[in-house]
Amino acid sequence: MVAAATDGRMGTPPPQLDDATRRAVLAEAQRWGLPLSFAGNVPILDYPAEPLDAARIAAGAGYPPQSIRTLAFCDSTNTRLFEATGLMLCLAEAQWAGRGRRGRSWYSPFGRHLYLSLRLPAIPGTSASLSLVAALSVHQLLAAQLPGLWVKWPNDLWVGGQKLGGFLLEGRYCGGRQDWVLGMGLNCHLDPSLEPAATCLAEHGLIVHRNELAAAILRQWRKDFALLDQAGFVAFTQRWKVADRLRDRIVEIQQDGRQRLGRALGVDEEGRLRVRIEGHEERLHAADVRIRARP
Repeated sequence: MVAAATDGRMGTPPPQLDDATRRAVLAEAQRWGLPLSFAGNVPILDYPAEPLDAARIAAGAGYPPQSIRTLAFCDSTNTRLFEATGLMLCLAEAQWAGRGRRGRSWYSPFGRHLYLSLRLPAIPGTSASLSLVAALSVHQLLAAQLPGLWVKWPNDLWVGGQKLGGFLLEGRYCGGRQDWVLGMGLNCHLDPSLEPAATCLAEHGLIVHRNELAAAILRQWRKDFALLDQAGFVAFTQRWKVADRLRDRIVEIQQDGRQRLGRALGVDEEGRLRVRIEGHEERLHAADVRIRARP
C-alpha cells in the first residue's frame, strides 16, 4: 500500500481498512519517514518535493529509459546498482542504509534530497581524481547561484562551514571484471531534521527540481569524465583552485588512527592532497581532513 501511494496510483480500488489497520499503516510509514495520510480509505503521500521521474531524467540526460531505475526506498542506491545488470543509474526517494566514506551512514530521508548512483564500466584517471571531478562538476553547475560553495577534499561539497553533499566511489569484482559505481547524496529541500553541521540548497534560496538537477549533473559528468579520460586531472587544475578552500590553511589530518597537523598545498596531478608536515611534503590518497579551528 505504501508503494502504491508512493507511485501516486493504486491500480485497483484500495481494500477496506478498519481504524486499527490505518493506524498501523501510518505508524509504519512514520517509521520509514514517509509523510503518509488517508483521505477516507485512500492512502495519500504528501511529497516534500516533485517525485523522481525516470523518463524525464533519461530524456534530459540522454540515457535510454530502460537504463534508469527510480525506487521509493531502498537500502542503498550503490548496492542496488551493483546487484542489477543492465542498469546504468539508480535513484531513490529514501535510503535506510545509505553510506559515505569508510562505512559512515548517510542521512537519507524521504523525498527531500537527491540520492543517485551511476555505473562506470571503467574509471577515467584515478579513484581520487574521479571523486574530485565528480564534485567539481556539481560545483560548476551551482557555484554561480551559490557563492559560498566549495569542494572539500577528497569528496564533499560544502557551503561555508556546512556540508551540502558527498560522493562515494566503490569498486567490486563481478563476473571476473571490476565494476565501479559512483554514488552522490545532495541535500536539496528544507529539512527540519538536518544536523547543524549540514545544509541544503533551499536554505540558501536555491529551489531546484530534482529531475532537472539530476539530468544536468549527469550531462556535466559525461562531459567532465571524458575530459579527465583524455587529458587527466591537470585539465581541472584551474577549476580546483577556484573550488578549493583548504590551500595554505593549517589542517587537522586523521589517518590510520593518528592525528597530525599540516599545511595544505593543493592537490597533485592524480588528485592526491599535498600537505607539508613538519617541514616535509606528503601526498595523501585518503584521509579525513578539516581546517584547524583557531585556538
